[in-house]
Amino acid sequence: MLKLKYILIGSLALTSLFSSCQKQTFEQPYAYLEPEDAFLNADRIGKTAVGMYDALQNRDFLGGRAFIYADIRAIDCSAGPYFGSVPNYENLTSENLMVEASFVGGYRTVYEANFFLKNIAKYTGRAKPEDEAKYIAEAKFIRALSYFYLVNLWAQPYKFTNDGSHPGVALVLNATDPSKIFDASNQVPRNSVKEVYDQIIKDLNEALPSLPKVPAAAASRSISNVGRATQGAVNGLLARVYLYKQDYAKALEYSNKVISSNEYSLVPNIKNIFTDYTTMESMFSVAHSGGDNPNTNHSLSQHYSPNGRADIQVSSSFESLMSENDARRKDLIIEDDGLWNGKFSSIGDWVPVLRFSEILLIKAEALANLENGTNVNSEALALVNQVRHRSDPSTNVTATNKNELIAAVLKERRLELAFEGQGIYEFLRTGRNIPAHGIFNEQVWGSNKVVFPFPYSETQQNPNLVQNPGY
Repeated sequence: MLKLKYILIGSLALTSLFSSCQKQTFEQPYAYLEPEDAFLNADRIGKTAVGMYDALQNRDFLGGRAFIYADIRAIDCSAGPYFGSVPNYENLTSENLMVEASFVGGYRTVYEANFFLKNIAKYTGRAKPEDEAKYIAEAKFIRALSYFYLVNLWAQPYKFTNDGSHPGVALVLNATDPSKIFDASNQVPRNSVKEVYDQIIKDLNEALPSLPKVPAAAASRSISNVGRATQGAVNGLLARVYLYKQDYAKALEYSNKVISSNEYSLVPNIKNIFTDYTTMESMFSVAHSGGDNPNTNHSLSQHYSPNGRADIQVSSSFESLMSENDARRKDLIIEDDGLWNGKFSSIGDWVPVLRFSEILLIKAEALANLENGTNVNSEALALVNQVRHRSDPSTNVTATNKNELIAAVLKERRLELAFEGQGIYEFLRTGRNIPAHGIFNEQVWGSNKVVFPFPYSETQQNPNLVQNPGY
């Protein structure tokens, strides 16, 4: 169990939303209230529910760092000395403080969702039934999303064993009584990867019916349709979860649910997605305002942009994968004494978790894998070209057999979702070695060091938390 000093006990962050004609975002600062005050009436419960999204902004986890770590441990960018041994497979140890902070940040976010669920059950009836159900659904979505990244950072991928029976991360589904946090009963062991995925899927399926749909008209979009959980976000995350499980039939089912809803579409100019956060393509993002990342060491832009700390450069080999006509090269890579990622330029930038283009590519990958024999699935190929032609109408993706098509889908994911926190997972979930890059040696699939170590301080505190091999 996490140590007491790392957990926010007895309070939830209260934030409010505001709208303007220029930008919609979370307002700062926020206040803290004791549970009996935070759940006093319908208005306060609503604000407390919004406060869970403030917890989701945890700067060492889904506020940005979990995304950065997944990408700097892959092959398309380099990380400067600021991140120390985090991207270095050979030298990373269980005493690394950045890894520890990210682990704690993830479980702190889970705790906030658990704390909300515990108290809304205790104070049930103070909000309208439909609102109460929605808030519970939001807590379960946040918990599921957090566990998705925890299990993929600290455990081998689902197909490391045929049935996902290998060790995952510890499932903590209750808000622990602070007075009992050091009890033996709270020294929980690791659950299997399958158990963690099952819980993610359970939370998402339970959340789905009580969440709102997204307006079909672009003019009606608001922060609540992207910065808060919706049915579209749940179905999109389920599609990704099943893809990572290699359950292609289910990945196809849930990607179809998103597509058939007609709530989302590709926007013509890909650059707009990263400045206008409520486009028809945006499905879920961790929302930020300028006040959420005052520390320049944590916002995405400070590391990726040449105007910030400029720690992370784009590799020339990645740029060369795209034609000169590709908008992802022309508009999203900046040449300024090196190559830089142009998706993030301000400390208030939102963290893009789910976009519609990914859903199209999930469907394409599912269809390609489900195709009999070595045939090329024509619908899958058309979907890949739909994504390609949005950014580069001058080139066509082609394939003469099933394996070539799958490789084409994975390449398009690499181009489309670069620097959005899926870099290393693309190799792990598909059973591929991580190629040598920069100063780092090739990592064979299944290598011990492709997953993070559990923090030494946590394994010392909890003897049931078995360390990953090799650390």
